[in-house]
Amino acid sequence: MTGQECGFYVKRGVELVRGEGTTVWDSKGRSYLDLTSGHGVLNLGHRHPRVVQAVQAQLNRMTICSNAFDNPVRTEYIHRLAQLLPKGLRQVFLCNSGTEAVECSLKMARWITGRTGFVSAMRGFHGRSMGSLSITFNPKYRKPFEPLIQGCSYVPFGNIEALETCITASTAAVILEPIQGEGGVYPAARDYLKRVRQLCDDRGVLLVLDEVQTGFGRTGTLFAMEQYGIIPDMLLMAKAMGGGVPIGGVVCRNDFHFKPGLHGNTFGGNPLSCAAALASLEQLTRSGFLDSVRQKSACLRTELERIECSELLEIRMCGLMIGLQFSTKIHSTLAKLVDSGILALPAGPKVLRLLPPLIISPEEIVQTVDVLQEVLSRPTH
Repeated sequence: MTGQECGFYVKRGVELVRGEGTTVWDSKGRSYLDLTSGHGVLNLGHRHPRVVQAVQAQLNRMTICSNAFDNPVRTEYIHRLAQLLPKGLRQVFLCNSGTEAVECSLKMARWITGRTGFVSAMRGFHGRSMGSLSITFNPKYRKPFEPLIQGCSYVPFGNIEALETCITASTAAVILEPIQGEGGVYPAARDYLKRVRQLCDDRGVLLVLDEVQTGFGRTGTLFAMEQYGIIPDMLLMAKAMGGGVPIGGVVCRNDFHFKPGLHGNTFGGNPLSCAAALASLEQLTRSGFLDSVRQKSACLRTELERIECSELLEIRMCGLMIGLQFSTKIHSTLAKLVDSGILALPAGPKVLRLLPPLIISPEEIVQTVDVLQEVLSRPTH
């Protein structure tokens, strides 16, 4: 008997074997414009030369180094990242993924506050491990695995009055995405997160921002929080952090006090991932790079607004994080896009999500919208 994958994924019927920049190729030699970025991981595209070079060089030095010992590339990455964050937010814990970052934040919020409860948002998504599932709203993800962590509540995203009511004396933290990705690409209103920040301060509750998907340039700034003018008590990172190599992290306030043994991670902060993350960060922060993301975002919005389709109800976007809201289910549209050489994502049954690499060209933006218009114009059968 031969081995096979667990049936956890719905397959698209395409076997991908190579990627470069914004393009991937399947085992039959056909190319596709990849607007999934590996679910938001490849902000610099596939095999960015700077990341590849850094990984190759680190492979010749060391791949794993226990966190009981210092390592120069880990130290350099943490210092460089901290320089780019607000002065009060500089304690860094490195792990391997977004859900690991969420799990760490839940433990640390309980440790810091002595409280046990959490409040998160409806439509929010924070991961699939037992703790992160507990604060993920959609029952589709949670119900098969209950009972989960007790004391978790959910409020409508953007409703400050509901949040005021939901926070109690047992609430340790409020955990929010500044832009809900998996839930349909819903950006927070401009003043909402500021009001949440003030409410958390007034109630002695921690504010945790989940920027696993919105971080590292996706929204046109290094982190989305910059556009809202707030500083969380904890910032969660992963996905695009390592330029395609798995790495995640939690950044905490400087005045939080931890002790050895509270948390740990065997592979977290390994030199190979840190080398990739450092190279990625250096590329993202090059002069003019994030300016170009904002310019491409404006160009893409202009192009999308010319689409003629009665079923397209709304365009929601921030930077190069795009959600197209349709009145009907988009499963067949995703399949037609694959047939036309474009890979895209769903964000719920009626939202088409585009997460193009930040290096996408103006010509590829026009190509994307031209193909999307052609696909949407086809008669349904």
